[in-house]
Amino acid sequence: MAFLGKVDFKNLTETEKVIYNYLRNNFEKIPRMHVRDIALEAYAGASSVMRLIHKLGYHSYYQFQEFVEKQQLKASTDSDIFQLLSASHYPSELIEKCRQLTEQVLKADSIIFFGLGTSGNICEYAMRRFATLGLNALSLTDMTYPLESHLLESQDSLIVVFSISGETGELIEILQHIRNREKVMIISITPKKESSLAQLSNLSINYKVEERRVNLYGDLTSQIPAIFITEVLSEMIFKSK
Repeated sequence: MAFLGKVDFKNLTETEKVIYNYLRNNFEKIPRMHVRDIALEAYAGASSVMRLIHKLGYHSYYQFQEFVEKQQLKASTDSDIFQLLSASHYPSELIEKCRQLTEQVLKADSIIFFGLGTSGNICEYAMRRFATLGLNALSLTDMTYPLESHLLESQDSLIVVFSISGETGELIEILQHIRNREKVMIISITPKKESSLAQLSNLSINYKVEERRVNLYGDLTSQIPAIFITEVLSEMIFKSK
């Protein structure tokens, strides 16, 4: 850990080296330990522990503990960020489902991306990528927009819905109204595989993500998984055309 680089090991006494090694090997315990606890575990005196703390550059044991806590929090945050890219956050059948969706995309006359809030932003992103690939793509982020005006009986329409909760009332109501149209296929991309949205869908692609809310309505839930799935689909379509 970072605190280990603040002292010249050659300037430590044998007792201080023992304490030093104990701290290095038990870094995660330090915020919960008192000086006497460390002294007992390292078979040393409390005064020896404090001499080492001072040599490490800290004025007090409390200051040392505070630094350790900040380091642990930073390490935990860094780990959480990269966990969003871990395979464990996606179902084992993700690639197969993306292949199935790619086949439907290439057959469809139009692809409509549907979502609200930050999911609406992903719709815009997905629409631009699909349009760049030469597909007839549209993004709808307004629940009052007349969606049915784009669902022609003579054309195969694919509706791709992005949603974190999978339970947005207005969205579910609209999909229930159009789900039985013969040439309409509903695809959902949502972490909630048991949600109303997933149950309404012909195909549902799911993933794991921690929902985060601030000030009741502020949404800080990560959209990295949804972007990743969009990228996977774009790549598959690109290679299939």
